[in-house]
Amino acid sequence: MRSRTSLRIHFAGRAWGVGHSAWLTWLASGALDEFYADLRWPGWQGEVRALNSDQGLALFPPLWSAEARQDISATSRRAVPMAELLGVARDSCRQFDGVDPGNLGAM
Repeated sequence: MRSRTSLRIHFAGRAWGVGHSAWLTWLASGALDEFYADLRWPGWQGEVRALNSDQGLALFPPLWSAEARQDISATSRRAVPMAELLGVARDSCRQFDGVDPGNLGAM
């Protein structure tokens, strides 16, 4: 019998105890909008539309912080290379969870 490799999903800065299939099913269910509802500010869609395909938004303070949650519209936002964001996400997983999520993508 072939052994299955366990896949640990890292999403939104934390490790999820689900496999890849369950995670994809959750994404396709529309639950992503509900998951991010408290992390969106007025005009976020326009800011995202203006990004190039190799960019993402860097926010300060980070969206998971108490400061950002007090007034999410007041966060500082700027377009940065996606490779930079992936590096920060990987470093955060290592620091907070003690787990290296592996390659998060090549840019």
